[in-house]
Amino acid sequence: MGNAAILEMKGITKRFGKILANDNVNLRLYKGEIHALLGENGAGKSTLMNILLGIYKPNSGEIFFKGKKVSVKNPKDAAELGIGMVHQHFELIPTLSVAENIFLSMGSCNFILDKNKMEETIRDYSEKFGIPVDPGAKIWQLSVGEQQRVEIMKLLCRNCEIMILDEPSAVLTPQESRDMFKTLREMANAGKAVVFISHKMSEVMENSDRITVLKDGRVEDEMLSKDATIERLTKAVVG
Repeated sequence: MGNAAILEMKGITKRFGKILANDNVNLRLYKGEIHALLGENGAGKSTLMNILLGIYKPNSGEIFFKGKKVSVKNPKDAAELGIGMVHQHFELIPTLSVAENIFLSMGSCNFILDKNKMEETIRDYSEKFGIPVDPGAKIWQLSVGEQQRVEIMKLLCRNCEIMILDEPSAVLTPQESRDMFKTLREMANAGKAVVFISHKMSEVMENSDRITVLKDGRVEDEMLSKDATIERLTKAVVG
């Protein structure tokens, strides 16, 4: 685990009208770590990550990437920095193949799809990270768990350094969930900074290295997962 954070969000505040969604939030992400953002619905977890992705603009606060202050105005800016997200609702085109969906997400100006090369790249990542994906399969033929793997593969093929997953286990069976967390661990071991949003305490304790608890838009507690107890997390989540 590196000492210097790859990414720091400092004093992030976001209002929607009278609602204070994020209140002076600080967050640090490290390469090689799985960071869990824990909290109840409406705690401000997704808002914070949407700010990091450039979907929302904060009212105040700063973002530092590799020590330099950056301005993330939109998801394209985030992608260029190497920040990507797997949303709860997948962004896939059902009638296209896995390889075609991944290629489209790469924003390359070269529209001639070298199918063999693309499929080879996907197979390489499949092996490296233990993500079974058939490049030639059509999205509509895949289970929800397999579709999620395609979304993760999209981030890998774009060489994302920071990978965010919004409630990734919500749509999965327990077995798919275990496989998915194994994949996240492989990605962290390869030096990625992985963040997942969750409201499940046991899941967070089992599958992360560091936990930040948000409550009413504020950071209520932050700890290494090895120091976490259900009591401490419950107190932070519900007060």
